[in-house]
Amino acid sequence: MATFIKLEDSPMFQKQVCSLESMADELKSRCQMLTQGSITTALGEAYNADNCFADSLEAFGCGQDDPISASIGGPVMSKFINAFRELASYKELLCSQVGINLPSTKAIVSYTIE
Repeated sequence: MATFIKLEDSPMFQKQVCSLESMADELKSRCQMLTQGSITTALGEAYNADNCFADSLEAFGCGQDDPISASIGGPVMSKFINAFRELASYKELLCSQVGINLPSTKAIVSYTIE
């Protein structure tokens, strides 16, 4: 077995560097897919859908003083409306957190690769 003057010259080291670079490239491409907005777009659409559904339920029968609303379960429906609005607020919070955290991940990946 040949001895190498520097460790960087060894084939095993070069193979390991190549492997790490390919893993870093794969991680970079995965992070870029996330930062292109697919997650934030989906969360935004889910937020809007939950709010629209809650608005529709509220328009259908959530009047507190309306006798028809009370007969079809208005007070119970108001609990569902509150639950949908709460879910929508959690999706909005998650969307804002993803928007804050992903650019920092992108910066870390670009720093480690370059």
